[in-house]
Amino acid sequence: MRVPEEADRDFTASCFIVEDGKVLFLKHSKLGKWLPPGGHIEEDETPDEAALRETLEETGWKVRIRDDFIPDTSYESVSEDLPRPFNVNIHPISDDHLHCDFQFLAEPIEKQDASHGHEHDGLEWFTIEEIEEIETPENARVAALKALELAGDQ
Repeated sequence: MRVPEEADRDFTASCFIVEDGKVLFLKHSKLGKWLPPGGHIEEDETPDEAALRETLEETGWKVRIRDDFIPDTSYESVSEDLPRPFNVNIHPISDDHLHCDFQFLAEPIEKQDASHGHEHDGLEWFTIEEIEEIETPENARVAALKALELAGDQ
């Protein structure tokens, strides 16, 4: 897919939360499809901060990015390397608008109240077999399968 030069692009971030061989998706109210929690990166956020914030708001799950994606580098308190997404995907939202999504592999820490639970029609944990059957964009399906493989939770 070539990105049209005139297309608007927004940067987004999402979490593929994996536990016990399952990945957590939410049923997007407007699209009627299963998607990972996530959303737009705010002006003063890094992609990982946005992914964690959006996940908590939408699902109520406080999560952490898996250790194998968190670098252990800082440079004399002048700079530091950020947690790495396991995948970065660009996809069309409309003919002239795209989302560039930073996708992080995460694991749940604790369940809290979801402040933005009204943005979806439910949460569900899916196995590999179930992911193959649900209504979700192909890029989300492939990323979910990759997340399960990387987590070793197959």
